[in-house]
Amino acid sequence: MNQIARPKKLAVSGAPGERARSRILDTAEDLFAREGPAAVTLRSIAAAAQVNVAAVNYYFGSKENLFEEMFLRRIIPLNEERLTRLADCVARANGAPPLEDIVAAYVLPALRLTDAASASARAIVVQYSLGRVLAMPEVNEKLARYYAQVREEFVAALLRVLPHLAPHEVVWRYYWMGGSLMVALAVPSATPGSPLSAATPPAATGTMADHLIAFLVQGFRASPVPKRQRNPGGKKAAAGGI
Repeated sequence: MNQIARPKKLAVSGAPGERARSRILDTAEDLFAREGPAAVTLRSIAAAAQVNVAAVNYYFGSKENLFEEMFLRRIIPLNEERLTRLADCVARANGAPPLEDIVAAYVLPALRLTDAASASARAIVVQYSLGRVLAMPEVNEKLARYYAQVREEFVAALLRVLPHLAPHEVVWRYYWMGGSLMVALAVPSATPGSPLSAATPPAATGTMADHLIAFLVQGFRASPVPKRQRNPGGKKAAAGGI
């Protein structure tokens, strides 16, 4: 079984060097979230983090490497929580959990990033997963190793509970689940102008998670597309996503 790849870390957690490295990551995450990657420089990160530029270069080497490290420290724990939730619901149901539980195991860890306290973390995940994958194909290849195990185990679980779908249909719907989740992260319910920010009491409408899970479950349960309607030359799905 594949293991989720992890970035290299300093050996001694809490050491001065590790604290400086974490401060740079925290500062860069805030700047990237507020100003966007293009507007942020290593020099502006160093100034805000109260370190010299040489320290930023020492720990990360380049702005692109720093961006990747910011993304990985958010996505790796998120994917590990997904796998733990999936394993738990599979074990409780003796291998055949309800479809709702599988979908919830995938989306709920990511939707925690919509909390106000995690606004910067959410922005980094969206910026890197969406913007970098579309603009830089090589990033898509790099991300594949961080999502491979998640994709493999969730698709396997979905195949067991969706016998009416061919394997390739399950795989495509899995990717569409990731795309829907990316939109939910990019336009959270608290965003002004979002349809979910209307002054309707949450108790009357349910949470974003309730709506998204219900939407995705219905999508997975939909009948297979008749062969005459399928796209014979579709492009390969992106390895990245959320």
